[in-house]
Amino acid sequence: MKLSKTAIAACAFAAAIASAPAAFAATETIVLGTSLEAGFASQDMAHLTITESGGNTVWTLAANWDNALNATNPFIFGLQFSDKKSAAPVNFSAAVGSTIALASNGLSATQIKFRTANNSGRFTDGETATWTFNNTALSDFGSFQLHVNAVTASGGSVKFTPMIPVPEPETYGMLLAGLGLLGLVARRRAAK
Repeated sequence: MKLSKTAIAACAFAAAIASAPAAFAATETIVLGTSLEAGFASQDMAHLTITESGGNTVWTLAANWDNALNATNPFIFGLQFSDKKSAAPVNFSAAVGSTIALASNGLSATQIKFRTANNSGRFTDGETATWTFNNTALSDFGSFQLHVNAVTASGGSVKFTPMIPVPEPETYGMLLAGLGLLGLVARRRAAK
């Protein structure tokens, strides 16, 4: 009898999760900062957050590097990635108050290019841009590489790849909830 109550509770929990997919939207935040340039230290340069929403993926790129680097006026030249579906991005927008603009050939299925140093609208420290890929999922993308110009002391460019991921706070919450349930089950068994 006790086994059937547990099975019923597990089925009810699974049904609740399945009926509320929006509450469990897939989101991944990628910290771009592993330097591909010998002699340039790896550091947090930008955060790319990709969220699945209504069959699409919404991308947000936020530049946030060490202010000491701003002496050379660095800017993001572009973001390259692999795309299994070769979907072209749509709905590009910059944060309110930002002047970020795309290069003339800025949107493609494998890269986003921003305006260069000689134009207004370049993507600099503290700014955020957002765009959407229709009919895509997180699993469709990979091999991310951020290209930052004028970032070295001599004004050179550096490419950055993802740093080792740090778990989101929700991951720790789920871990603690799971350990709590295991502890409860062990305690109930020991009491018998």
